[in-house]
Parts: sequence; C-alpha cells; structure tokens
Amino acid sequence: MATHVVQQVQQYLEEHGDDVNGLAVEAAAARLKRTLIYQFSTNRSLRDPAELKLYPSEAGKCIRQIAYKAAGIPGEPMSADVTFRLAMGDMVELVLVYLITVAPGLTLVDNNMVREIRIGPRKWRGATDGILVQGAERRNLEVKSTSGIGFKMTMSRGVDDTFGYLTQASVYMRQLLEDGVINVPETVFVYVDRDSLKLYEVVVRYEEALAKAADEKFEDVIRHLEAKKLPQRPYTLNADGSLGLNCSYCSHKHTCWTSPRQVVTFHGMRPVYRETPTERLDLRMAGKKPVWVLCQMP
Repeated sequence: MATHVVQQVQQYLEEHGDDVNGLAVEAAAARLKRTLIYQFSTNRSLRDPAELKLYPSEAGKCIRQIAYKAAGIPGEPMSADVTFRLAMGDMVELVLVYLITVAPGLTLVDNNMVREIRIGPRKWRGATDGILVQGAERRNLEVKSTSGIGFKMTMSRGVDDTFGYLTQASVYMRQLLEDGVINVPETVFVYVDRDSLKLYEVVVRYEEALAKAADEKFEDVIRHLEAKKLPQRPYTLNADGSLGLNCSYCSHKHTCWTSPRQVVTFHGMRPVYRETPTERLDLRMAGKKPVWVLCQMP
C-alpha cells in the first residue's frame, strides 16, 4: 500500500517552505545535540564485557561482528571523513523527520523512542525512528540517509538486507505489533540522498522468517560468548581474495581475518599486531576502486 509520505513532504515544502514549527525545531535541536556528542565525543567507551548487551539495530548484522562488539573487542577507528559523513547523515535525517512531523496529512509520534525489543531469549533496548499515523492506520517508520550511489541502488532494487535493514525492521515490527503500537504490519522506509536531497520511499511487509533468524542469531552469539568461542565466519572471500561488501565495511575486519588469530589494535589508523601475521589485510587498487585483499606474508 502506498503511503505517499514523500509526496506530502514535497507538497509541504512547495506551499509552506518558509514556515517553522517552534516545538518541532526544539525537539530536533535536542536530538542534534545528542547526535553531535555521540559522533564526536572522545569519551565514547567500549561495551563492558562483564555485562551482556546486544542491540536490536544489530539483528541483521554479521554474527561475528555482534560477538566482537559484545565482548568489548575494539574495532577499527573511524576516519575523520567517515565520522563527518555519519554526522551529516544524522543531521539530514533530523531535517527529514522534522518535515514529516509538520507536513499536513502526516502524523509522526514516538520519534526516536527507546523500547524493549524481544530478540532471542530476552528483550534488549533499542530505539525506533517513529510511528507513522494515517487515520486509523499505524506503521513503523525508518528514515535513512544514503550516498547518491546508494540512493540509486535503492530506487532500482528496493530495500535489501545487505546491512540488515529488513531484519531490523521485522524484529521491530514484531514487538510493535505485540505491544499494539502499530496495527499495520509494514515499515515505511523514507530515504534521502544526502548529496542531492532527493527523497524516495519504500514500504516493506513484516517477515516472520527474518525475525526468527534474528532470534537464532542472538541465541547463537550468547552460546558462543558463554563458551568463550567465536561464531563461524558467515562470509567467504571473493574469487580474487578480496573482501565482500559486508566485510569491507566492518570495523572488525582486521581481527576477523588476520592469522594467527589475534585482537588487532590500532595506532591512529594503522593496525598493530600482537604477533607477526602470516596473513593480513592490505588495501589495494583494483582499477580505480580500492579493495581489501587477504595477503600471505613472507
């Protein structure tokens, strides 16, 4: 079912582009302050491995990545440009949420509300972007900012589960349906191209199979952590020895792929090995594209 969020936001901009809603701006400013502190604060700490903490937003991610984070193993630090892009993406999303909030015909409630989301053996704290209310119908809303390339891919392929978005939406929807927060088993994804500020929306249905797969994944992570073992790596190398998309963007790729197995720390952006590696990742160029390649060391 089409929800026409983008159409109504665009109509609002054309007719009321100079109007400002004071309360909405105050809420956005408070959220922006939290976002900037989270992205740029030097006091952000790793998870305490003594306290098991998994996050619903990670339900669709790599099982090893979830285990590494839960165990408090440090990942690769983000470069300044990546940190800046993420912060800018968060700010663009804030603007879009503001527009959805004030556009006539659209009602958005529970913006960025923290909830208890059941996945596997227990509930975990997570935050939903908001609940879209249209008459008597209530749906889950996900707002995503993306690069121009990612935006075009979404327009041509729809939402996929490469980075776990569909799984995350399904575990959220399952809880929201059980709690009576939504009554339509759908998530409205509203995408904004942060390069051109174009908008696009996709409606996806709840998929029970994805929610159950997330249950099994969290249970598996917990079992491995209790046994002090690593889950099996779910991805393999490409034919040329390079990492696939998921692994390339993972902050734990060096620890995951280095042999002999060890926790790889970092001095600035440079990996530091406890033992001399026999295999490690090197960044190389394939044509004009940088790729991570697993290399045998002499």
